[in-house]
Amino acid sequence: MTANNKFIAQLSSLRFFAAIAVVIFHFGKWSFPFNSFPYTNAMHLAVSFFFVLSGFIMIINYNELKEFSYIKAGNFYFKRLIRIVPLYIIALIVLFFVSFFVDNDISISFDGFIQSLFFLQAWFPTNALSVNFPGWSISVEMFFYLLFPFIVPLFFNNSKISKYVFLFWLVSSIIFLWLFFNLDQTDIFIKNFTKFFPLLHLNQFLIGMMAGLVFLKNKMNGNIYFILAMLFLIVYLPLVPDNFINHNGLIAPIFAFLILGAATSTSVIKKILSWPLLVKGGEASYGIYILQFPVYLIIYQFYRVTNTYEYLGEEGRFYIYLLFLILFCYISSKTLEAWPKKYLLTKN
Repeated sequence: MTANNKFIAQLSSLRFFAAIAVVIFHFGKWSFPFNSFPYTNAMHLAVSFFFVLSGFIMIINYNELKEFSYIKAGNFYFKRLIRIVPLYIIALIVLFFVSFFVDNDISISFDGFIQSLFFLQAWFPTNALSVNFPGWSISVEMFFYLLFPFIVPLFFNNSKISKYVFLFWLVSSIIFLWLFFNLDQTDIFIKNFTKFFPLLHLNQFLIGMMAGLVFLKNKMNGNIYFILAMLFLIVYLPLVPDNFINHNGLIAPIFAFLILGAATSTSVIKKILSWPLLVKGGEASYGIYILQFPVYLIIYQFYRVTNTYEYLGEEGRFYIYLLFLILFCYISSKTLEAWPKKYLLTKN
């Protein structure tokens, strides 16, 4: 099976912005200007955006799976593993050694490490954030990929699929909100189950697939969709006191309109989002996301060893780290990520 390889530069740029937003949420919220930025506490929602974008990208690039085949499914799984595994494993190995030889405050449990190694941590709430904590979303993504070859035929062959996807999104959102407001979110098991359990995020992937299907079937000028989605997010996000109520897909349809709008945008919007530097940043986005924690530990340890931690200040430490992270991950996108695809997918 050969993927359609529909590359949309605008989406690569959005992927870069989303990856940077997650890094800022985790490590930059104490640095100017993000320490007073009204959207900083909502930047974790970029993970929800990633889930929607994943569904969109999968269906427009692998619509050959609309007729199910175990051989095609196997090829799809292989391609996904080659894309995801190398940097994911590197991040785990780095954190394993850091916990033993550099920072004793980093505690790694055996069961958490094994679960992370096999992309299962999100299914075990107490270990959802174990080892490389951003990896919980990759665990969820692997669940999506496992389902994808089996559900994609439904999107092409069932005329009522949009109604079913909407109903699933609505019911799962209601379930999440009930869990969020009615269970004790100070209990680590309940909190992690509510926020990270894969089934509670499936609605976002399906919404993305639905948007991808609309993209494949319709030619449109998406400027208005993009602008309206952006305006909604700009107005809505600062008004919500606890943005975690949006964490499990409540605004997934808005992200779908944003993605669909960007993908079909024209003129100025398309030109801005197709800026080569941003597109190149998008190529490094997976590395930026999955390596943010190990690179953070290494860089900040370097600050301490060189006695520059206090001298650099909060902003200096963060922006140097961010610049190094972006540059390192761009290089890794051309090497550590590119080599497995070059040598393992050539004959596939």
